[in-house]
Amino acid sequence: MKMHLIAFMSFLILFTPSGALQAANDADRTVLQQNISQFVEGVRTSDLAKVKSATSRDYRPDDQSRYPILSRLGQVTGVELGEERYLSNQTIIDAEVRHANGASSWNFSIQDGSKILAAEMTGADVYGAGTPTAPSQAPTSNSAHYHRRYSSGYRRPAVVQSCETAPSSCNQDARLVEFFYATDRNIQITNNVSTLDTNAPRSGKLSYGVAGVRIPEDHEPGKIELPSEWHFLGFDYKSATDEQKHFSIKRLAATSYADWRDLIKRQADQSENRALIFVHGFNTGFEDALFRNAQIVWDLQYQGVSVLFSWSSKGKVRDYGYDQDSADIAQPEFVELLTKLHDSGIEHIDIIAHSMGNRVVLPALDQLAAQSNPVRVRQLVMAAPDVARDKFMIQLPLAQKIVDGATLYASSADKALLASAELADFPRAGMVAANGPVLLPNLDTIDVTAVGDEILGLNHTVFATNRAVMEDLKLLLIDGMKLPRLTQVRKYPEPPAPSTYWRYQ
Repeated sequence: MKMHLIAFMSFLILFTPSGALQAANDADRTVLQQNISQFVEGVRTSDLAKVKSATSRDYRPDDQSRYPILSRLGQVTGVELGEERYLSNQTIIDAEVRHANGASSWNFSIQDGSKILAAEMTGADVYGAGTPTAPSQAPTSNSAHYHRRYSSGYRRPAVVQSCETAPSSCNQDARLVEFFYATDRNIQITNNVSTLDTNAPRSGKLSYGVAGVRIPEDHEPGKIELPSEWHFLGFDYKSATDEQKHFSIKRLAATSYADWRDLIKRQADQSENRALIFVHGFNTGFEDALFRNAQIVWDLQYQGVSVLFSWSSKGKVRDYGYDQDSADIAQPEFVELLTKLHDSGIEHIDIIAHSMGNRVVLPALDQLAAQSNPVRVRQLVMAAPDVARDKFMIQLPLAQKIVDGATLYASSADKALLASAELADFPRAGMVAANGPVLLPNLDTIDVTAVGDEILGLNHTVFATNRAVMEDLKLLLIDGMKLPRLTQVRKYPEPPAPSTYWRYQ
């Protein structure tokens, strides 16, 4: 059972039928699509006859929520069935409903194979007034939105420009994740391709831009699917990118700061003024960082402003010392980024820092904490921090002056950390030592050793973030849940010994 179903428990219990349900995948899906179309259209127009024709005898019309946004969406034009799930004797199915002026997302409880027992809208997009006709297969993110806190299925983030003001920029691909980046890399971008100045790879100042990465149809949460590569007898070979199977960069453009700020403000107004910043780790090239950020945004179903902060890692294991220097040099730029986001209207900032990225973030937050009116951080997530353990225990308490919640994912098996500890010749904060992980006041420490040997991967490997970690992150950052969030995460040591941290079982 997926964790996002928990939010619907009370909703489902309310409509528990007396008899067992037949699984939806045994029903005639065409009939089910027709019933869903009739039902939504009936709710939209308050046509009780249509609603009755599509629902079971146990359906309770008085308990059905009313959705004013349906009047703006307009007539139903099609239905696409999605994921099917089971809870006790319930069959739950997701559906995307296309309308004349937008699209809506729903959860349905199904009885007798095709009859609707209960329904709840989980999301909706209304096309802007100046938008051209929408395609028949993909909803477009636009000026009017509706979504519950517990939304099932992925609704991609808003495009970086409003469809009303710039129709040509509208995201017509439902699997395209669009986000912002800020970097101190010395790169030039032409025709969606970035080129690094290898003679002076660190620019020492921030540059800005926007990116769009397409997620393949067969994407599995926690993974970055890339073309195969072979290295043999001095020859390098890489298979062609297939956007149906692989992550692919579809849009990449540098912008002026003024344009970048204006775009941030537009999306902030549509995203509850919140932003998620991802700071990558050691051994991560710019393209790898773009893929990782897109994967995190997609898997978390994040709807706010997404910003990648990409510092000047060389993207090679042998350049560990260079990357350390680059992380140190990037600290003032990260302070600048947080300040500019705050000045652009972002009120709620979450940060995910991976590996050596924590070497950028923690000193920057310490510097901000010393200011008279500092930027505040809602959640600081530190995944396998590649920071000396004793240094981390000094820096984090200072940073916590402006951090509302802090989470540490630590592991005794993470490949990147083990390599780092050997190179640095000192225990890292993200490791679980023989006497346990780092423990500090107001810090949620979670030992994720059991999930595998990579927390966020060795940065650009095909096998990346473990799905269980992504589920926990989603419940923390999207739903605001406190520990324990997953059944497999338990206090450790177990009673009767006093518990000091959390651990995946």
